[in-house]
Amino acid sequence: MRGYSFETIFSILISSGFVGANTVNSMLNSYIGYDQAEPGGKFLKIGVGVLQRSDDNPYNSFRLYDINNPGEWKIKKKTREVQFIHILKDTDYSYKYIKTVKLIKGSPEMHLEHTLSNTGNKTIETTVYNHNFLIIDQELTGPNYKITFPFEMSGKGQGIGEIAIFMGNQIQFLREMSKSERIYCGSITGLRGTLNDYNFTVENLRTGTGVRISCDRPLIRLVFWCSPVTLYPEPYINIKIEPGESFRWIVFYQFYMSEVQGME
Repeated sequence: MRGYSFETIFSILISSGFVGANTVNSMLNSYIGYDQAEPGGKFLKIGVGVLQRSDDNPYNSFRLYDINNPGEWKIKKKTREVQFIHILKDTDYSYKYIKTVKLIKGSPEMHLEHTLSNTGNKTIETTVYNHNFLIIDQELTGPNYKITFPFEMSGKGQGIGEIAIFMGNQIQFLREMSKSERIYCGSITGLRGTLNDYNFTVENLRTGTGVRISCDRPLIRLVFWCSPVTLYPEPYINIKIEPGESFRWIVFYQFYMSEVQGME
């Protein structure tokens, strides 16, 4: 690999091929306080701010809610990193969230460094995952991709057994996907509860370009999505922060080139 460069906060370029690595994460259960709030009351959405509950209906992640307090955003840029800072001050929930997208000098690596500090009066408890919309060398989703985890897995879902299969510790593709097809498996089993579970690779078998994704926190859930143009293995970790405490986690992306049979 000759080098890499920072293109956008969503992707990087390595060598002669393109590897998209989406840096967007989401707090899945971060509608904190929604169930306790009356219509017109407030609840917390980390990374968004304090929102207002509009009615008696259950929380819907695809619905828009009025923002009562958006907090304050700051962005700091350096040569090899961009830092996003969200500061929220409110009556119940307050926090300072710092996310840094960092390219490592002299190495084909990208780090996503996060620190969430609870500066409010109530415990912050949620889960967080990365979307990981991966595209390697503009390869369409299909048999030229291989995804490998450190544990044997199984699961059922849309497209499983028809388009893709679980084979030991790997996800393999039986064929390419049509434009209207999707794969979704939200109940992958086999996790061992160890730190090493969050350590997997996605590789383009045609070009030998791949990425290893790992984290310094244990994997507690794994969801797998696919569209015809991108793969999204979505790993989850737990977060619980008492008032006055902070929680830090780092997701590591290591890009590599392996030998491909038949290629010089």
